[in-house]
Amino acid sequence: MSDQENEGESPPQPPQIILDKDQMAGVWANFAQVSQSPFEFTLDFVRLDYLTNPPNGLVVSRVSVSPLFITQLIDVLQAQWEQYASRAMPKEAQDGQQDS
Repeated sequence: MSDQENEGESPPQPPQIILDKDQMAGVWANFAQVSQSPFEFTLDFVRLDYLTNPPNGLVVSRVSVSPLFITQLIDVLQAQWEQYASRAMPKEAQDGQQDS
């Protein structure tokens, strides 16, 4: 479809996201493990108990995604981190972040 054919159309609507009531509280994770295959990345989010020796962990969520999704996730996380850091981190720490 050419640009001229698109002119009369409205922009696509963002997806409507529905959060099930059972998932509204979310889960706590303080550790993540990533594995990969040629076709997908698997992210295990873990609640790790450092008070035991060795630490015990419980996978609270496992998410498998495509490599394309990983690149998009990295971009969004970087943008969100920069926005957060500009508000929450001291100026000296922000300057150090940009050097790395």
